[in-house]
Amino acid sequence: LNPVAGERVGRNVRHRLFQRVKRREKLIRDGLEATLSEDERERLDAVPSNGNDKRSPRTIDGKWVGPVNIDMDDVEYLLAEVWRNRCAATGDRLGTVLELARWDLSRPSDCTNLVLLGARALEKFDEAAKNGGDGRDSVDPEVRSKIERRLATCRVDYSA
Repeated sequence: LNPVAGERVGRNVRHRLFQRVKRREKLIRDGLEATLSEDERERLDAVPSNGNDKRSPRTIDGKWVGPVNIDMDDVEYLLAEVWRNRCAATGDRLGTVLELARWDLSRPSDCTNLVLLGARALEKFDEAAKNGGDGRDSVDPEVRSKIERRLATCRVDYSA
């Protein structure tokens, strides 16, 4: 296996992607917590302060919620080394709007579970997840297998 790195992306673009994935994870958590009963919400002991989400990680309805477990260096690694600045589902390049999204909602959002998706692919991914399913079902099985193989190589890098 010969790694082929994509072109380097500027700090501002990496920062924007990082902020978007953090916001996306917060919206997922807020949406799941909104479906809980009042008693369940009180037990969550959520204490957001200064815009930082200080709530502890947990699983709600089989979906993991918690802080994003990456930093700016990880964003650069995901963009350039793992996804080569291309949408994981369609292969579209940086000319399109690309965002990081958690591939498996039952697992934490770290380097081994984040994919780079274009706007249309992300829309399909979210729609499939909203309809009571798994966002991964919106991707062709062959492409899904390729994505999961690439994430598996990430696990090797991440654990080293």
